[in-house]
Amino acid sequence: MERQKEEALALAAQHDSISPIRSWLTIWAGEVEIERRPDLATRRQAAECAAQTLDREDPRLREAMNELRAVVNEARQAAA
Repeated sequence: MERQKEEALALAAQHDSISPIRSWLTIWAGEVEIERRPDLATRRQAAECAAQTLDREDPRLREAMNELRAVVNEARQAAA
C-alpha cells in the first residue's frame, strides 16, 4: 500500500491532478473495510487460498477470482 500511495502522489504531482490520489484513497478505503469486517476478510482469504492452489485450467479458479473481485467491490461500495 505504501508503494502505491507514493506512486499516486508522484503521478498527482506529475500531472497536476488529484485523480491519482482519489483512486488510491478508494483502494485504501476498500482495504480498511475488508480488514474491519471479518466476513469480508474471511471470504477474501478463502478466495486467495483457492486461487493460489488451483491449476490455471481448473474452472474453480475463475470462481475464486470472481469472488475476490466481489469482495473488493463490496468493500469499496461500503466504504464510499
